[in-house]
Amino acid sequence: MTSRGRCAVVLEMLRLGLISIALLAIFLVAGCGPTDKRIVFVSDRDGSAIIYNMSDDGSDVMSLPSGAGANSEPRWSPDRKYLAYLSQDKNRAQLNVMMKNGEEWELCTVEGDSVLQYSWSPTGEHIAFLSGTEEKSDVYVTGVDCSNIDRVTYSDSPTNLGNWSADGEWVVYSILEGDDQGVYLRNPNGVNRQKISSRPAWELTWAPKDERLAFLSRDEDGPRVWATDKIDHQPVGITNQVHPDSSLAWSPDAKRITFVSERDGDPEIFTMKADGSDHQKLTNNVFADTDPAWSPNGKYIVFVSELHGNGEIFIMDKDGTNQRRLTNNEYHDTSPSW
Repeated sequence: MTSRGRCAVVLEMLRLGLISIALLAIFLVAGCGPTDKRIVFVSDRDGSAIIYNMSDDGSDVMSLPSGAGANSEPRWSPDRKYLAYLSQDKNRAQLNVMMKNGEEWELCTVEGDSVLQYSWSPTGEHIAFLSGTEEKSDVYVTGVDCSNIDRVTYSDSPTNLGNWSADGEWVVYSILEGDDQGVYLRNPNGVNRQKISSRPAWELTWAPKDERLAFLSRDEDGPRVWATDKIDHQPVGITNQVHPDSSLAWSPDAKRITFVSERDGDPEIFTMKADGSDHQKLTNNVFADTDPAWSPNGKYIVFVSELHGNGEIFIMDKDGTNQRRLTNNEYHDTSPSW
């Protein structure tokens, strides 16, 4: 082979090597960024509260055909095939479920009394929802086509709805007043019911992988986070603050809980271990930081901050570092969900 031929071979090998390095770099960069899941949120930028979705870098913002009325609490189903949300229609709130069919969105609505809260089943095939008034409400379960609605509780008192256990066996809820006050587990497919606490509770949330349950309740010292590691174990208080905590959410690996606390004078986002230890403050300013939600891979947290005067969507790494702004406008953006 001539020297010119050898040089040509070497140059071709270098070219192929550079291409391989470039492809590897692209792959690594893609793997190190947030997920490719889209974030849904509520914004009043078009005059009323409607639902938008966007890429997790804040680009490609699109409104969804969520109809008239003020919309709230958009959440993907666990399999991400459906999107549920609440819409205010005159004096009542309706539960709506959307599914993407090609380029079109198909919509169904649960008819009846006002829907106050809702929660997806782990498989995404059913939704538990709380229907009634602030004074009297009950839990129901429906399919994703808004049909086959089954009533699963019967109460004359105000009620709070939690989410489903990881195995789909139980829905947790709390009766807030009266002789039946306390936290209950209800099997939506059967007759079984268990009472696990006598204290009224709200923001009841199961760990995504086991029987651990966290919720908010009050005692003589004020609002606290409570948790139990088994459904047959009594809950114990895992925070001890005189200022309110809120917005509980388990990380996908069930190792940490995010929550919002006003212990420093304004709402800030914290995380802690499931036993209440190792509190870490993720945001630190004199403005309200709220609505934390984990990414599906557990590496990032999306949240709302009023740092710039109105609510904007931000994202940060799970330890609070690398905070960046995803929305930038003069309107109020809130309720982000991955």
